[in-house]
Amino acid sequence: MFTKEELDEIKKAINIVDFIGRYVNLQKAGSSYRGLCPFHNDNDPSFYVHPQRGFYHCFGCGEKGDLISFYQKIESISFSEAIRRLADLAGVQIKIDNGESEYDRYTSVLTRLSGLYSCELFESRNSSILEYLVNERKISESTIREFQLGYSPNNGTFGTFLASKLSVDEKTMIDMGIAYRRGGSLKDRFEGRLIVPISNESGRIVGFGGRLTSGGQGSKYINSPETRYFQKNRLLFNLSRARGVIKELDYAVIVEGYFDVMALYQAGVVNVVGLLGTALTEGHLRILGNYTKNLLFFLDSDSAGQSASLRSIDIAEKMDFSTAVAMVKGAKDPAELFALKGSQGISDALSMSIPGSIFRVEFYSRKLDLSLSQAKKHLIEYLKPYIEAFGSSGNFSAREMTLRALSEKTGFSEDELVRFTRKESRELDQLDQKTPINLRNKDILRVYLQYPILRSRAARQLELLEQRKEFRELLRGMKKGLELEELLDLVDVELGRELIELASSCIDESTALKILDSTGEYTNKRLVEEQIAEIDRRLSTLEDEEAKAALLIRRIELRRLLVKRKRGGD
Repeated sequence: MFTKEELDEIKKAINIVDFIGRYVNLQKAGSSYRGLCPFHNDNDPSFYVHPQRGFYHCFGCGEKGDLISFYQKIESISFSEAIRRLADLAGVQIKIDNGESEYDRYTSVLTRLSGLYSCELFESRNSSILEYLVNERKISESTIREFQLGYSPNNGTFGTFLASKLSVDEKTMIDMGIAYRRGGSLKDRFEGRLIVPISNESGRIVGFGGRLTSGGQGSKYINSPETRYFQKNRLLFNLSRARGVIKELDYAVIVEGYFDVMALYQAGVVNVVGLLGTALTEGHLRILGNYTKNLLFFLDSDSAGQSASLRSIDIAEKMDFSTAVAMVKGAKDPAELFALKGSQGISDALSMSIPGSIFRVEFYSRKLDLSLSQAKKHLIEYLKPYIEAFGSSGNFSAREMTLRALSEKTGFSEDELVRFTRKESRELDQLDQKTPINLRNKDILRVYLQYPILRSRAARQLELLEQRKEFRELLRGMKKGLELEELLDLVDVELGRELIELASSCIDESTALKILDSTGEYTNKRLVEEQIAEIDRRLSTLEDEEAKAALLIRRIELRRLLVKRKRGGD
């Protein structure tokens, strides 16, 4: 059996809090950590982990022990198997007796199977598969061999061939997810597919992914079925290769697929891991937390990929990770980007990554027309819970970045946004009345102050909208194209402060143009309405029937024009 020295070395190499934290959400409690017990239905945290003494204890059900006994119980495995797997994880050499554990047998069979798949890929009859990888995916032969890629031919007999080569009975092959029975023959689960071996954190092969090749039938991608050792919500593709570099660089790049991982790996980004067709989970994050608390998401460019990035950021931030997002541009995913633009394309995309909190503001902003005041209020409401949560959790960096990005999108100063986020929704709807300048006119002034080329257009629109006498001098100055410093001499202190705030809150040019277009439509509509109101005033005093008839005709024409504009006509 195992010596005391070997067991002590394993327990010394693995931090018990980090390891149990993969299964239990632990919170600091004095010198210990506590959480909900995984061994009974626990509603009030009664499960304690003591890092200095190296043991855990539940005051609810009485379950207690050390790192090894916890792993045995949580995974329902034998003491011997727990030691072997923990030694793998810790990189500790132990003396193995002649008895082969279930885990050893499982991973041994899959390792031999991987070798058979790999040999098949390099057979001359399968050259088209190899050419697909090299020519279309731009994956080098060295990377193909590093990731032990393989192929299962669609000839209907490979399943039987594997059984004979592996010296494994049919039931074991089915239980391990390698094969299935159809009709009277044993079929390889991955026949007609390019094979990607999937290793656990220790580097042992525990499952496979299969991509359909041309002419095949079925789902484009499949994975091994869930087993005791293959659980997608706790496996990250390439972690065994990447974990040392992740710890050294103190961040991990997270992508969606195997080919994304291989593309980045070949581009020199070794600290990359991939999800296995599932969303990022707390289990994944607890594992990654052993190596870093900094994550860079590099997911697909479609709406599903962007939504997945947002969900991943949300769950990661709740577990105190710092996040960033790299955007795939000009391609659907990182693998395609690499095939099109090579290592430089990957490097450029990663260098343009933005913090997760800023990505969230961008994500919600894309769904709104921020030239409209109501849309800005909606955006503030969307992000208000995050700003509050960052403040209460002490994540002031994320809070400040969110406020800064939100300020750029809405034009409000960060101080204003802090005040607004403390208001109820009904108070937020009254923002126009709380300031000397209403939201629409603020937008026009912001355009004037930041884009000199648009000043004459902005001044004309504001003149039509703002009739208050305290704005008369300001409007005269704007019509002359005066700079901010000169405008301040024309207004009172309160209005001057507003102008300074507006000049310092940036908006991009496309939003500025949208604001003027939207306001132009509004002012045109208002001018028509004023003409109608003037006609109504004149009709009430006019006695000349012919003049009355002419005004009524003009009124009808103006009403038709209004109806057309409301329906989107010219």
